[in-house]
Amino acid sequence: MSSPVHVVVGPRTQLGATLLARLDGQDVVAVARHERDAEALAGTTGARVVLAAAAAGAVAGTADLVVHVCALGPIHPEDPRPDDAERFETELATIDAIVAATTGSVRVVLVSSVIALAPTPDRRLYGGWKNLAEEHLDRIALRHGPRVSVSVVYPGRIIAPADRSGLSDRLSSTFEKVARRLLAEAARKPRRTIVGTDAKVWAALRAMSLVVHVVRPSGTPTLTLSSDLTSTPDRQEARP
Repeated sequence: MSSPVHVVVGPRTQLGATLLARLDGQDVVAVARHERDAEALAGTTGARVVLAAAAAGAVAGTADLVVHVCALGPIHPEDPRPDDAERFETELATIDAIVAATTGSVRVVLVSSVIALAPTPDRRLYGGWKNLAEEHLDRIALRHGPRVSVSVVYPGRIIAPADRSGLSDRLSSTFEKVARRLLAEAARKPRRTIVGTDAKVWAALRAMSLVVHVVRPSGTPTLTLSSDLTSTPDRQEARP
């Protein structure tokens, strides 16, 4: 059996760049949003760099694919833009076209966020976009039948090893660790999984907070969560 073609959506994020480095020497397609991204990626990776509009044409008609979605949706959801929804639909259409370009098996691996599982009031917009991305990818898979499947990883904060300092940093995942996990998930059966100690702690505390909120008498304080554990800089790229 031949190795799958790896397609990286969001190659200019730190996670995308780390993943490209791990995939060096394999057949990889890096999907650039526009010419500026393509120029920035040229010469920095061994991947075939293609514009989003031409990405489907870079996939052979019978190739098996692993589509790593490192970025999907607004770059800065806390600062909405009028064209966020339009850009989101364009990105989804690109992924749909890539999936449709082959008759082979396709595994989509989405990098979401633990915040999507139960967002705090100040991160509802962020969590909402993550959930919307997951829902639409599931719909794409359903349209194309059983040859297409979706796995989702929910990390907490993702940082570079050099940036680790305090306890919360040491509990966070590195870009390298998450990149390795994406490749591992591509070889497993489709599933949803939380990645990182901080993400698992945050999810447990958030679940406790929700239970307390439901059953507590009026006026009883609820648990609060540190913003350090809910910060997820998985899209560290500049605005276009």
